[in-house]
Amino acid sequence: EKAPSNRRVFVLEYSDFQCPFCKRVQGTLKKLRESYPNEVQFGYRHFPLPFHKEANGLAQAVECARDQNKFWELQELFYDSDSNGTNKNEIMRLVKLAGIKDIPAFELCWKNEKYAQRVQNDIRDAAALGIQGTPTFILGAYDPKSKTVSGKMFSGAVSEEKFISVIEKFLASTRIKAKLNQ
Repeated sequence: EKAPSNRRVFVLEYSDFQCPFCKRVQGTLKKLRESYPNEVQFGYRHFPLPFHKEANGLAQAVECARDQNKFWELQELFYDSDSNGTNKNEIMRLVKLAGIKDIPAFELCWKNEKYAQRVQNDIRDAAALGIQGTPTFILGAYDPKSKTVSGKMFSGAVSEEKFISVIEKFLASTRIKAKLNQ
C-alpha cells in the first residue's frame, strides 16, 4: 500500500507465491483488510524460498503490476490460481484479468527484471530480522517518523482470531497514546 497515513497499526507480511501456507492465509488477510480498512495498514514483502523456482519471478511480476496500481489485484490472483504461476501464458492471462492495461510496459518491466533488486532487498531485510520461513508476519504499532513497526512476529498460517486479538491490543494501545498526546 501507499505510505501509511493516520493508521498506527501495521501488518507486514513476508511471503512466497508458491508457499502453500502463504496461500492458505490469504483469505484471512483479505477479511482483515475488509474489517480494518481505516485502522490497519497492510504491507507485503517478498521472501521467495530458494526451492520455489518460480517464486522470485512472480514476486517481480507483482512489482511490475504495482507500476500500474494493480499490485494487490495480481497478488490475489496469483494466490488464488491453481497453476502456481509456472506457465507464462497463465501468468499473462492473470495479468490481463488483474486489469493491467499497458501489457507491453508490463512485459518489458518483467523481462528486464526491473524489480529484481527490490525482491533481493526484501530477502536481505527478512534475513536480518531472523525470518527463515513463510509466511511470517510482523504486527504492531507503526511509527511514521522512524518508519518502523514495533510489535510481534508470527510464522505460519496464523488464525483470524489470533490476528484480531493482537490487532485489537495494538489498536487499544495506540488509542491510549493518542489521548495522552492531546
